[in-house]
Amino acid sequence: MKYIMTGIREFDRITGGIPHGDVIILEERTGSIKTIFAQQVADTISKDGGRTLYITAKSKREIDESMKIYGMSLNGAIDIDSSDSVLKKESGYDLILIEDFSIRYLNLSMNEVMSLIGDLKDLESTVMILLDAGVLDERIERAMKAVVDGVIEFRLEYQKDKLYRTIVIPKFKKVIDEIIPFTINESGIVVDTRKRV
Repeated sequence: MKYIMTGIREFDRITGGIPHGDVIILEERTGSIKTIFAQQVADTISKDGGRTLYITAKSKREIDESMKIYGMSLNGAIDIDSSDSVLKKESGYDLILIEDFSIRYLNLSMNEVMSLIGDLKDLESTVMILLDAGVLDERIERAMKAVVDGVIEFRLEYQKDKLYRTIVIPKFKKVIDEIIPFTINESGIVVDTRKRV
C-alpha cells in the first residue's frame, strides 16, 4: 500500500502516513487546526510533485495568505475550487480537501451524505473531509465515521492555566494507540515529544 506523508515528521513516524486512496475525516469541535493539518499535507504533496484539489468557499488569496503564515505555499500544484461538481468526474488529483463539509452539506439527508461518501471512495484520490463536530445531525456524523477509512480528531483541553492540543486517531488502517500531543509554530503543526508532568 502507498502512503502519503503529511510533512509532520513525528506524526508520519507514528502512523506511517495517510494511506493513498482513503477517505479520511479530519474532525475538530471548533478551530482551524484541521485546516492547518490539511494544508500541510497539500504543501508536502505539491513539493513531492503531486496535485491537490482544495474545495472551499474561500478565495485563492485567502488560502494563500493563511498558508503563508506557516511557511507553506499555494503553488500551481494546488487548485482552488468552490464547486464540488469536479468530484463527479475523474480528477487526477493525489489529494482532495473538502473544507467546511459540515456547512456545505448541512441540508443533505442521510442517504445523500452516504451516496456522496460512496462517490468519494470511488475516486482514486486521497480525500480529506474537514468536519466541524456537532454541526451535522449526530446520526449522520456517526454513519460517516462508520463508512470512511479513517478519522483523525484534533482536541483542545484546558488544565489550570495550560492549553493542551492533542491528536486522537480512533479509526485508521494501522491501529494507533497513542494520544499525540502537538503544538503550533511558524511551520504549522509539530508533534510535541516532551513528556507531560
